[in-house]
Amino acid sequence: MGLLHAGIANGLASAELVAAADTSDVLLNGFKENKPDLATYQDYEKMLNAESLDAVFIASPTHLHVPMAMECVARGLPFFVEKPLGISAQSARPLVDALGEKPVVNMVGYMGRQIDTFRKGKEIVASGALGKLQHLRASMYVAQLFKKGKGWRYDRSKSGGGVLRTQNSHLLDALHWYFGRIASVSGHVKSVYSGTVDDFTHAYFKFESGLTGFMDTSWSIRHYRVPSMSVDVQGECGTLTVTDDEVKMFLDEPRGEYLAGWSRWRKPELYRPVEVDVGGPQYTLHDADFLKSVAAKQPSECNVTSAYHVEQAIDAIYESSDSGGREVVISR
Repeated sequence: MGLLHAGIANGLASAELVAAADTSDVLLNGFKENKPDLATYQDYEKMLNAESLDAVFIASPTHLHVPMAMECVARGLPFFVEKPLGISAQSARPLVDALGEKPVVNMVGYMGRQIDTFRKGKEIVASGALGKLQHLRASMYVAQLFKKGKGWRYDRSKSGGGVLRTQNSHLLDALHWYFGRIASVSGHVKSVYSGTVDDFTHAYFKFESGLTGFMDTSWSIRHYRVPSMSVDVQGECGTLTVTDDEVKMFLDEPRGEYLAGWSRWRKPELYRPVEVDVGGPQYTLHDADFLKSVAAKQPSECNVTSAYHVEQAIDAIYESSDSGGREVVISR
């Protein structure tokens, strides 16, 4: 992810990559081969001390996100930190508090908010076209893990969990973005391949708005070549389905700008052009949005506070599962 963000930032007309820090000589040498004038460091604090930076991207293992971001706050330096925010809500709370005392522009890497179909879905939900929302079904699957995984992602002390925190935090962020705060959860997690972290998660939600529904996720589901995210919601006036590829809506009668019956928007119809595409336009759009916020000195929407709410929901699901699935109320 560090390579991805570096390539995007350096490819945008509004930004230039001037320094990089990593403990890997192989990675740093690769940077230097492609950009000889780049300053490289094995210690990120030495980089922050030596360089005059406008902003930084943090793409380290999860357990390092909060300490590195705290260092940026102390220096008044805008930062973009990859998701998830931390290994738990408790671990991330000091960063939330520090930003409350010393605000700096920040963003968390939930680039799903920039996927064109999910932005259209958000527009429809916010319009109120569905009327009072009644029931939610959501899922995120990928065929990724079918044997014991190696590396920090499968060490709970460094990752904070398995599929629920590492991958499915994208879906939880989308649900918070669409429907607001989650009030309580009942959850179950299961490990088949990973040992100490979860490979399957199922959770039932109650939102503060009164909406209820469930979420199912796994990184060990066959036949999903790429991560596939889906949100289905039913309202008193119709239904909405949002996936990575399309948006489908059915309305009983016309509501505002939307017609009665079926409406459908496919991904190519919603495409927004980008200056450089490395890994998908949503990454470029997300990074560019962060850099615009830095230049304008304006807070971003997808920030540490919203990501902290995701951490709270994740912790509540794990707590519920540990207690046999009892309902856990999420503290305000």
